[in-house]
Amino acid sequence: MGLQGDAAAAQEHAGHGSDRGFVKLDFELNDYPGPVKTALFGIQHVLVMFTAMVGGPLIVGRLLNLSEETRILMVSGTMIGCGISTMISALGLGFIGPRLPIVMGVFYIFIGPIVAISKEVSLAAAMTALIIGGAVQFAWSPLIGKLHRFFPPIVTGTTILLIGTGLMKIGINVASGFGTPAFGKPLTLGLAALMIVLILAISRYAKGFVRALSLFVTMVIGYVIAAAVGLIDLSMVEKAGWVAVPTPFPYGGLAWPGLIGVITVVICFFATAVETTGHTLAVSRICGVPAEGWRIRGAVSNDGLGSALSALFGGMALTSYSQNIGVISLTGVGSRFVVAFGGLFLILMALVPKVGAIIALMPNAVLGGVLLFMFGMVASVGVDIIGRNMTSRRDALILAASLAVGLGIQSAPPGAFDAIPQALRILVTDGIVMGILLAMILNLMFPKER
Repeated sequence: MGLQGDAAAAQEHAGHGSDRGFVKLDFELNDYPGPVKTALFGIQHVLVMFTAMVGGPLIVGRLLNLSEETRILMVSGTMIGCGISTMISALGLGFIGPRLPIVMGVFYIFIGPIVAISKEVSLAAAMTALIIGGAVQFAWSPLIGKLHRFFPPIVTGTTILLIGTGLMKIGINVASGFGTPAFGKPLTLGLAALMIVLILAISRYAKGFVRALSLFVTMVIGYVIAAAVGLIDLSMVEKAGWVAVPTPFPYGGLAWPGLIGVITVVICFFATAVETTGHTLAVSRICGVPAEGWRIRGAVSNDGLGSALSALFGGMALTSYSQNIGVISLTGVGSRFVVAFGGLFLILMALVPKVGAIIALMPNAVLGGVLLFMFGMVASVGVDIIGRNMTSRRDALILAASLAVGLGIQSAPPGAFDAIPQALRILVTDGIVMGILLAMILNLMFPKER
């Protein structure tokens, strides 16, 4: 750890509990639950986010019609990057990493630029663009670290509410099996609904260790039920190898992606920096620690380093996942050592493909039901913060405008933004980012009311 992180850690255990709202933690930020609980909690934290991690590379592979071998390389590189950067996120490496229970994953905004650069130049050029963008993200992290002063509680709450509600579309797409043969079938919808019922039942009636493992238990039950009704094909596990060793530059050496490609990717990284700032402040709040600039700088610099590392091994750009907010809020497990083990587990899955294949067989309905609940929990944290801090008409106007723009963009019909230049369109069509930026701007422009 860096000296700054160590100095702060001594004061964190007591925390700032009054800022947490309804969130009650059974394991605080610097608690170590013991080896068995740490392993199970860490696996639980990863399971909720694993499909989203590998989904990005698989979508790129499908859009570019890549060979199965190349797709496996992209998934493996992504998981290596996610695992290493997740461990750094939790434990820290000098000034890098916020030292918070944050799992890293793929940011889907990069899919468009990766596909475009790969078609125009090459896949190697797309990876080069991500490495350059990651370096820029790392370089401007000290500047982004100062943004916390522009995130008073009303802006933080609006940010978290936008993230939770904005991701609901992803959750329902996964839960309904969109894009798969199981889409909209009664069994798919019933299984997704059962996951929500199980989470509610376990969280309400179970106690202690079992309640803290509510998501893990729910997914295991869903996995077993899906296997019993024939929704899981284990042939994928049989085909997967036992050991895989990722190699740097799997698609060839560095290649210039073109100036427009670099600018587009850098704009995407700015979007990740904005969202990462919101995630970091939210996790700091529910963990009961001060929302300090060094944590944001550590998180943003880790985004850059992790993305460059992932691209080096053929993977996609990374960012902190908002599901962390929901998992911590629901399970009461806020230990960063738990998430560090989750990062180690991700590396294990990358190096032992059979393990990753077993996890990847998680049916969409099972994961989607859990994701819907998680995104609802994220939104509820935002509502809680807003409810305790919206004290004037000014605050109401900031919230209303930000939700109108953010959710409006998310609901816009196809082609609504075709008049905007392609490089800017990537940023403008991200409702979450635009809503957050508007909340920040309005907070600066509108005078505070007594």
